[in-house]
Amino acid sequence: TIYVPWGFMFKQWKEKYLVLTLEGSLFVCRDADSPPDQVVALQTNCESIAEGREILDLPKLPPGGRRDCCFALILPQNKFLLLLTDNPDDCK
Repeated sequence: TIYVPWGFMFKQWKEKYLVLTLEGSLFVCRDADSPPDQVVALQTNCESIAEGREILDLPKLPPGGRRDCCFALILPQNKFLLLLTDNPDDCK
């Protein structure tokens, strides 16, 4: 399960469905049957990946959320996609 912060200033986290294509795009969808809400071309639009322990301004995590289960895709123009998994192994 992947959780993505949703709304201005991370008001709440929402469970999302992610698809990683062979071409290297990450689709963020509401569920398995929905079209993508966001598409990230990882090879061209992902500048780096930060682990939870490296993220200084990590928003409040949902109940049971842990820093070692969180990571961020750093995108151009000071944007990022923050992701939270159920366990540290899924995060790696």
